[in-house]
Amino acid sequence: MIALPPIPGAAINDLDAINAVLTHPDVFGEVARLKDIGSGLIVSVPGVVVGFQEVRPRVHECHQAVVPEMRGRPALEIMRRVRDWWWATQPSDLMIAPIPEHKRPARFLMHLLGFQRIGPYRAVSNDGIEREYVAYQMERPQ
Repeated sequence: MIALPPIPGAAINDLDAINAVLTHPDVFGEVARLKDIGSGLIVSVPGVVVGFQEVRPRVHECHQAVVPEMRGRPALEIMRRVRDWWWATQPSDLMIAPIPEHKRPARFLMHLLGFQRIGPYRAVSNDGIEREYVAYQMERPQ
């Protein structure tokens, strides 16, 4: 069993809490509704979702979604606490995060969280459209 992050309202792999954020009309809408969690680990706090998926041993891809009311400082503070919990409790050495090129606030958030920009790349999104992304990474603190 995985211990919850020490954040009020935090849950792990709570499908209802995750979908409350993902399906918000100003986030992704109903098309993003998850049917199951799969092999990922998703931390939810009301209004914020941070998901991790292992892509190689000890390397995890990180994704975030935030409802408009929580964007800015509230989301940053929650994500910092999730990041610190992750490094303290999970067997991971590297987090990577793909951010769509046009999402400037999200890219700035990655910088504030301590991620380093790797560079741009093109990839096909879940909706089948090829888009520009910027890759970020963060190594386990020493």
